[in-house]
Amino acid sequence: MAKYPLIKTTLKERLLGGNYPEGLPLPSEPQLAKEFDVSRMTARRAIDELEREGYVYRVQGAGTFPTGKRFRQGVFRVRPFREWVRHPEQRTIVLRAAEMRATSEIAIVMQVQPGDPIVFIHRLRSAGDEPLLIEKRYVNANLAPDLLSHDLAVESIHEVLVGHIGLHITRVEQTLEAVNLRQEEADLLHVGAGTAAFLLRRTSYSGPKRVSYVNYWVRGDRYTFQDSFEP
Repeated sequence: MAKYPLIKTTLKERLLGGNYPEGLPLPSEPQLAKEFDVSRMTARRAIDELEREGYVYRVQGAGTFPTGKRFRQGVFRVRPFREWVRHPEQRTIVLRAAEMRATSEIAIVMQVQPGDPIVFIHRLRSAGDEPLLIEKRYVNANLAPDLLSHDLAVESIHEVLVGHIGLHITRVEQTLEAVNLRQEEADLLHVGAGTAAFLLRRTSYSGPKRVSYVNYWVRGDRYTFQDSFEP
């Protein structure tokens, strides 16, 4: 499994959280490689993608710098996708569902120790024969020991965690942004690499513990997010 997406996610969270001050360089590629226990090439790829998405810029001989904070808009709500499985024309394909040991970068994202058990779930959601949404999810296996015994092609993971396992989800954090699809996601969604899409990141908590971290890549030409509120 590629390691750079989680390095990229961690660095992006730090950038959005102000951990890297504007005007000062980020840690060098060798420093990042040492921190995440990866090759320098893997660290470079994560930086390359952050640069492509506009989060950082490079200065020859000086390093990589933050481009500045992005505006955050806090009132737009995106509800869980659990209603998806109930629609007769929509289906979910489980591409992979397995327990693994947390690598150093997954441990950072999930706030666990390296080597702790993590459930990885990769699903593709389609309407008819048209793929619309990719899901990559990490779940703390110690909090959800029976998750893989469920049929994840037809069951909502949220409802399994809450209704069957009995977890109390106390908080959900999420961000929604526009990205250009990499080749891997573009192939699954049957579009060209570089196609614009939505990327929804969602982290679920039970008290102080992170239960689940998930990325959704959503086709921008086939999906609309809608909300209403009192002004």
